[in-house]
Amino acid sequence: MGLLTGDGLWSVAVLTVIFMLLVDLMYRRQRWTARYPPGPMPLPLLGNLLQVDLKNMPYSLYKLQCRFGDVFSLQMAYKPVIVVNGLKAVREVLVNCGEDTADRPRMPIYEFLGFGPKSRGKGLQQGTGVGKSGVTDRPVGSN
Repeated sequence: MGLLTGDGLWSVAVLTVIFMLLVDLMYRRQRWTARYPPGPMPLPLLGNLLQVDLKNMPYSLYKLQCRFGDVFSLQMAYKPVIVVNGLKAVREVLVNCGEDTADRPRMPIYEFLGFGPKSRGKGLQQGTGVGKSGVTDRPVGSN
């Protein structure tokens, strides 16, 4: 029982974590390649989050489009994402596969990035004077 005390416990924990990450990687690779379009290989636990610049998402997706084509897949942590670029590919997906793409799941990471279900335009308009009537009750020239 000397193995499970002190320093031996750390080595068992590290080996267990490495084993679990390798099993996760093999399981994901097997499931992923059979069901999704080509894309960069995701990392265990993080997926492709480190390969995509969240501050400059359009440029990151453009670089991936140049490498993998108009339709490619990403994995944001454990959520698979299919990216469709180009008018021809978008039209084909929306017209020919409209029923498959009509319902999109809610993803908290997209809400964090600003792509939430509600528009923030009204909240940004309030208090800025944007959208107010140009005609006022005061005479011209008065403050």
